[in-house]
Amino acid sequence: MGDYISINLKYFAMIRDITGKKEESLKLNKDQSAMDLLNKLVEIYNKGLSQFIFDENKEPKENITFLINGHAVKRENLREIKLKDGDIFVILPPISGG
Repeated sequence: MGDYISINLKYFAMIRDITGKKEESLKLNKDQSAMDLLNKLVEIYNKGLSQFIFDENKEPKENITFLINGHAVKRENLREIKLKDGDIFVILPPISGG
């Protein structure tokens, strides 16, 4: 596949509303981190997504859950985790209900 990898993304609830999509695939350069992917998504979907995912310090909000291939990722590890071709990245908004 050369110098690129393909990441499959799935969106739910408010994130689906912001992106207008249930899922999509994005090409990234090899050796990109999960945080690099989030920054690319903000470039694509602008301020609405940025405000939903990131706090005022540009760190992922504590109430957002990130999954890679079905496994939860701690937000403090998003910079270290390198994505691989074919990874499935899921962003889950806060769960509310009563």
